[in-house]
Amino acid sequence: MTDTAQSNVILGSVAISDIDRKMAEVEKGQQLAGHFPDAEALGRARRILTGETTPAEARAELDAKYSRG
Repeated sequence: MTDTAQSNVILGSVAISDIDRKMAEVEKGQQLAGHFPDAEALGRARRILTGETTPAEARAELDAKYSRG
């Protein structure tokens, strides 16, 4: 598990955490590539960023979801 310490940036009266900024980058990057991730995919990305899951575990989730066995 990774360290989940976050810093906040104040934008107007709203504090935006590092994780929120990274999530915005992930979502916008996907959109610019012509992909539109759903809530499940974005949740998976957030769990990787926060250290709740590893990229390998997330890939295993996708493999299980799309396996035809």
